[in-house]
Amino acid sequence: MEYYIISQDDRIIDYAEPTGLSKVISRDAVRNGDIDTLNDEPVQVFIKEKAENEYIDFIEKPIPLITDKIKQVFDMYEKDIFYKPIMLADSKRMKVALYHLIVPQKLNCLSQKSEFYPDGTLKKLVLDKGKIESTKVFSVKGIKEDYLIIELDVVESILRRNSTGIKLKKAEVES
Repeated sequence: MEYYIISQDDRIIDYAEPTGLSKVISRDAVRNGDIDTLNDEPVQVFIKEKAENEYIDFIEKPIPLITDKIKQVFDMYEKDIFYKPIMLADSKRMKVALYHLIVPQKLNCLSQKSEFYPDGTLKKLVLDKGKIESTKVFSVKGIKEDYLIIELDVVESILRRNSTGIKLKKAEVES
């Protein structure tokens, strides 16, 4: 099996950037998967005013947000993902876009071959295929970084939908 780290395409600078999101959603609750604190009630936040705003399919910071199009793809492959609807409101253009905060299952799937810097940050990510089993969308337990990992089938489905603002990097896997 092949796995990829999905991230925001940093070449797109005019993306719809949420403001004030950290005031209504705790980043620690997202990192820890504290679903009770997060609840599934929709939240509306405004976006930073810019000349143009591109509504990309994956916003990485301050918390991972995906469009409804990507959520539908993830739902085809994984049922155990927590989502919280986030409405991004552009008051200047009177537009609202539906996104979803995603909190995937955290797997203890680090290989012994993974490498860390002295401060505990990841130097080299290596996944242990045997610990992943059949999970297709997940994050990695035991690292400081918030990597969202998706399996090749999911990647192909996303690419067939002409997604924008997504960067994919192949993850190293030990069998």
